[in-house]
Amino acid sequence: MSLIVEPMRDLGITRVSRWIFNCYIIHQGDGGPVVVDAGLPGIDDDLAPILRDLPGSLQAVVATHAHSDHVAGAPQLAQRHGAPIHLPAPALAYLGGEPPRTPTPAKVASIWPVLPDQPFDVRGAVGLLRGTHMAGFGLSGGMRWFGPRPEWGLIDGQSLPGAPAWTVLSTSGHTDDSIAFWNETTRTLISGDAVVSARGRAWHTPEVVDTEKARATAARLQGLPVAHLLPGHGRPVHAEPVWERLRE
Repeated sequence: MSLIVEPMRDLGITRVSRWIFNCYIIHQGDGGPVVVDAGLPGIDDDLAPILRDLPGSLQAVVATHAHSDHVAGAPQLAQRHGAPIHLPAPALAYLGGEPPRTPTPAKVASIWPVLPDQPFDVRGAVGLLRGTHMAGFGLSGGMRWFGPRPEWGLIDGQSLPGAPAWTVLSTSGHTDDSIAFWNETTRTLISGDAVVSARGRAWHTPEVVDTEKARATAARLQGLPVAHLLPGHGRPVHAEPVWERLRE
């Protein structure tokens, strides 16, 4: 097993990762931490000792988009701590039965360079498979939700609930509901899957449902002076700026 716990104290964040599945804990919330992308079922056990050592109670569980590897652990974590869940606003329609667009298998396969970037973890792979019962990649059942329901949808320009130093950015392209979180003070971007990383380089994901929206998102994000990229998949990239180490 290869659970990775990477504190980034200068940024006020801890990365918790199994294989390529990153979850982030924002320490400096409004009264306690905020968890981003609790994607794997059972991740609450991985997070428990970290959250126990942080001051305050869990303020919110949020997600950058509604793919299973970003939300499947959210209900159990939220229920355990009595915290609200916030998804991107478009994802709320998926809970109501609207079928989401999701990348084709060929598009998913295109991000294979991310896979060897970290040690393989069996629990991560099993968690991915277990999570698809909730929100799979293009499954005919659409999105299903078990446990506490999301309280409201996150929209472009608002402050992140529980962590007001962070701003929500719309980053559609990978999915229609994709968002990212930006901290202007520390120049840190939690990018979800809009930007991943491979071999130490930032990479605007080729795994998209809408090429034009993805291009607009890439242009918008490259206009930010990002010094710390925290991707949904792959290792963090720290550079001045991150876009100087961009994978084409």
